[in-house]
Amino acid sequence: MNRERKLHTLVFPTEAGVTHRADHKEPSMAVVLVHGAGDHSGRYGHVVRALTSRGIPVVTGDLPGAGLTSGLPGHVDSFDEYLDAVEQWVKQATELATHGRVVLLGHSMGGLIAVRYLQERLSRTPQVIAAVLSSPCLRLAVEVPGWKKGLAAVLDAATPRLRMSSGLSASLVSRSPEVVQAYADDPHCGIPVSVRWYRELTRAMEQARAQAERVRVPVLLMQAGQDLLVDAEAAEPFFRRLPLGGKYVEYPECYHELFNEPEQGEVLQEMTEWLTQL
Repeated sequence: MNRERKLHTLVFPTEAGVTHRADHKEPSMAVVLVHGAGDHSGRYGHVVRALTSRGIPVVTGDLPGAGLTSGLPGHVDSFDEYLDAVEQWVKQATELATHGRVVLLGHSMGGLIAVRYLQERLSRTPQVIAAVLSSPCLRLAVEVPGWKKGLAAVLDAATPRLRMSSGLSASLVSRSPEVVQAYADDPHCGIPVSVRWYRELTRAMEQARAQAERVRVPVLLMQAGQDLLVDAEAAEPFFRRLPLGGKYVEYPECYHELFNEPEQGEVLQEMTEWLTQL
């Protein structure tokens, strides 16, 4: 595992002079926001504002191999590198929360990371009280042929840092032409990924689905109905197996990036209202 990698971390306190509606208590929590694959934290400014304007501080940043983080782009030696990053952010978020309570917010692969964190690290950071998952990457939308999986295994043993195009088309992320163009123009989006990264992602998805019962916090799972990147049909069965439940919401017309769809206002409202009820 690469211990020299430096994370790019951002901390957003609540906005000065923020006021809260009289019909709910001031949130006493902080959020750790985890972005997806081929993605970076700089694309979530509107999500951060939706939270900080409600008095909820946010800790986020670029995951290993993404955005402004040092190291080989699109590569991790182990999925645990992602969990290590989130654990660091959780500890920072604990210091911002009124009562030390933290909620994980993960989109796509960030949702998968949040699930695996809860399955593996919750006992180390019991301050995490809930999770919000946006189109979590529990299974890919397109099944990878067996011969490609076999080739990946061979290449992983021989040249694990070999990178190839992710094959991700910007048109799949959102129905908004502006979002699609911005994604296509962003040098930190849709970057090539390594063979090891793919193998670690595949293993993490399998473990996440198999160990759903180990997620022992309430979850708000929001799934895009027209998701062309992750398998939307994997989301609800996974949610039904969660011991503490929570809330499942599907947006039938939406593409993968719920926070960047025309319905983003509805999605953000659903999330903030659920959080303020915790």
